[in-house]
Amino acid sequence: MKRLAGIILLLLSVFSAKAFDVRAVYVDHRTQVQTLSALKDLAKKAADGGMNALVMEWEATFPFEENAVLCNHLAFSRAEFDEFIAYCSGIGIDVIPLQNCFGHCEYILRHEHYAALREDKSDFSQVCPLKTAEAEKVFRSIFAEIAAAHPSKYLHIGCDETRLLGHDRRCCAYVAEHGASALFVGYVAQMCRIVKDLGKTPVIWADILLQHPEAASELPPDVVVVDWNYGWKTNHFGNIDALLAQGFTMWGASSLRSSPDNIYLTQWDKHFSNLREYLPFCREKGFSGIIQTSWSTSGQYGYIRDHGSVVELQPIREVYPAQAFDILWQAFFEAACNDATLGEGFVPQYLADHFGLDSGNAARLAEYFAMPQNPVTGKNFRPEKIASELSAARQMQGLVKGIRPKRNRRDYAHLALMLDIRENYLKFKDFEYGYEYGTLSLEDLKTGLKPLIKDASHLQRRFCRLNRKALKDPYVPLGGHSYIAQMKNLYEICK
Repeated sequence: MKRLAGIILLLLSVFSAKAFDVRAVYVDHRTQVQTLSALKDLAKKAADGGMNALVMEWEATFPFEENAVLCNHLAFSRAEFDEFIAYCSGIGIDVIPLQNCFGHCEYILRHEHYAALREDKSDFSQVCPLKTAEAEKVFRSIFAEIAAAHPSKYLHIGCDETRLLGHDRRCCAYVAEHGASALFVGYVAQMCRIVKDLGKTPVIWADILLQHPEAASELPPDVVVVDWNYGWKTNHFGNIDALLAQGFTMWGASSLRSSPDNIYLTQWDKHFSNLREYLPFCREKGFSGIIQTSWSTSGQYGYIRDHGSVVELQPIREVYPAQAFDILWQAFFEAACNDATLGEGFVPQYLADHFGLDSGNAARLAEYFAMPQNPVTGKNFRPEKIASELSAARQMQGLVKGIRPKRNRRDYAHLALMLDIRENYLKFKDFEYGYEYGTLSLEDLKTGLKPLIKDASHLQRRFCRLNRKALKDPYVPLGGHSYIAQMKNLYEICK
């Protein structure tokens, strides 16, 4: 009865507030591929939270047939895919596919079959916007497979972070004569026409269009433009009002995991502030949709090559898996469905309810989500900065270990593990600094790193146990390409 009353109250809040027409969560399968059961759990969580859509970046995990070369070893079978789409439809979740076709195309352009589309011979991230005939053929085929498999009226085609825009000789000359906006919009409009031919409404990210808006009127009038803001000032990329004045439908996008978040660093407070500040802005501007993105990586890669071929794409940054972030999912649901600004009291109330804590312990634990976590690389790679971050992590470890949750212990275990990984990482950075700047001998380094590596192995096992039901391959994020590999390599020097 209590659960039913809660659901009724949630529904009343959704429909009485100025709810966005599209309320979506985002799944990024570029580096961390969730299991089918985990995807269903997230969809159900979203539906229970008043959401009606899920934006799905399948990338190489989509069960392509005509373009099967794009699939990787973690790709879903067609039966699994169909089961997921049917499940989402049954609980009122529209699965909106995202299929990149301009920037962020590494997983396509790495293959020789699509190499003719590359803007650059050594950077495989972007399609050349002047290779129109080749792109038309390739993406008409890819889009057709994606569109046929998803009943959604929308097809998100990306088009963000085209960092090589105007890069090659022909494109550079085109920009000099016609402008960067004409180059960008001309190609995007071509992709939108393909989407519309397939009976779908095209969706694109807003950043490049906001930076180069001069030719925006050449886009189809029904294209949906999504502004993304992960904690910076509004109009960060350009004048949003100018696009709204042209009649474009606009959605907003906040973020649950984004730079500089890493496997050993999460800036919780930045994400809460993002929800408090950006969603009211989206309502004020009349945006009709909102997406909570969740990035498992920066979307930039190192290439492991064998001569001209790409053997593997190595993500430059990887983030702790999304299963640990229920508190931010619930905060987004509250902010998206409630016209009032997300209150400061949300965090302690969530902690009390979710973990069964008394108000005192809930208030103490709330400090975890306000604790600054900053990178200790680059200009911050210095002993005093490392010591400060390490001291804060250790202090918070003591607090977390001193509180015993009464329920949802797995979620609590994620929070504790994230903090333990951070401590291990910061201790390693301290040793690394000492070695590189000559304050530690090789013997001191060996003595210090040996137990640290042993602790890291324990952390890896805990990580895999906690994430084995959520990720298809839980060994990767904290595995051979993380800081732990760097630590082991440094230890080898001592032997």
